[in-house]
Amino acid sequence: MEKDNLKPVYLFCGEDSFSAYEKAMLWKEKFVEKYGDLNTLIYRGDELNANLFQSAIESFPFLSDKKLIFIYDFLKEGDLEEQKKIADFLDKVEDHIIVLFWEHNKPDARTSLYKKLVKVGNVELFDLKIGAQLDQWIKERFKQKLVTVGNEEIKLLGELVGNNLWNLNNEINKLCLYAGGKEISREMIFDVVSTNPSSSVFKLIDLLSEKKIKEAIMTLETLIASGEESVAIFYMLVRHFRIMSEVKDLKEKDYKAGEIAKIIKEHPFVVNKIFGQVKNFDNHKLQAIYGELLNIDSGFKTGRIRISTNDDVELVRELEVFMTKVCLG
Repeated sequence: MEKDNLKPVYLFCGEDSFSAYEKAMLWKEKFVEKYGDLNTLIYRGDELNANLFQSAIESFPFLSDKKLIFIYDFLKEGDLEEQKKIADFLDKVEDHIIVLFWEHNKPDARTSLYKKLVKVGNVELFDLKIGAQLDQWIKERFKQKLVTVGNEEIKLLGELVGNNLWNLNNEINKLCLYAGGKEISREMIFDVVSTNPSSSVFKLIDLLSEKKIKEAIMTLETLIASGEESVAIFYMLVRHFRIMSEVKDLKEKDYKAGEIAKIIKEHPFVVNKIFGQVKNFDNHKLQAIYGELLNIDSGFKTGRIRISTNDDVELVRELEVFMTKVCLG
C-alpha cells in the first residue's frame, strides 16, 4: 500500500514506552481540545473486542468532523482471535475516524494485528535513549521546568537512574521540588535520587577505573541507604565484571559493540557502556578483580563473612576493601 493511501490508524510502541505514552497522550489531549470528549472513545486491551471496534468505526462523530478511538495494551492483553478480527476491520476505517494504539511493552511482531498495522497503518517505534540522546532528554526535561542543571550533573543522573524514562521523569520531578528554584547540584542528586542498582554499578565501575575511591564508596553507601541489599550489589558486580571479560575478549577479536550484544545476548545499552569501560582494565587486572570477587563469594559459603537480614556490616566492609584494592591495583 502506498504511503499516501495508509489508513488513519497509528501504533506507538517500543522499548521506550514512556516516550510512546507521552506522544499518545499529547495526541489525545489535542484531539479533545479540538473535537471534545464526546468524540473520544477509550478502550483497555482486556475489554476490547471486534464487535465494540466495529461499532466504534461505523458510527459517525457527534456534531464534529472527527472521532478518536484510543486503545491501550490491546496487542499485549487482547484475545488473539479478537485481534485477528480487528485486523480485518482496519481496511474499513474511514478518514473521519482516527484509531490510535498505544502499547506499554514492545508488541509481538508475529501477530496478525501487528502485521496488518505495519501494512495499512502508521507504526512508530520508540527506541531506548542512550548516551548523548539521553543527556539531551534530561536537559530538555529540566529546561521545561525552568530549572538549571549542569552537564556533569546530567551525566551523573543518567548513570545513577538509567534510561528508563518513567523512573527518570519521577526523579527529575523530585529534584525540581527539592531544589526550590536553585541549580541542581551533585549533592542534591545523591540526597534525593532513588538509584537504579544496575545503572549505579556502571557508575561504580567508572569511578573505580578512574581510581576515585572516595566517590565510589559514596555511591555504594547511597545504594545501600536507598534500600538496596549489599548481597544484590555484590552479585551485580560479579555479573558486570563477567560480562566485561566477555566483551573485552570479543573486542580484541575486532567485533563491534552491536555484534557483541548479539553474541553474548545482552542488551545493546549494557554492551555499549561496558565497551567504553574495558579500555581501563587489562586482562591481568580483570583476572585479579575476579579473584577478589571469588574470595568474597567463598567467604559467604565458609562463614568467614557473616551476614544476616539485619546485619550486613561485614559484607559492606569487604566491598569497600575490594574497591580500594581495585583503585590501588
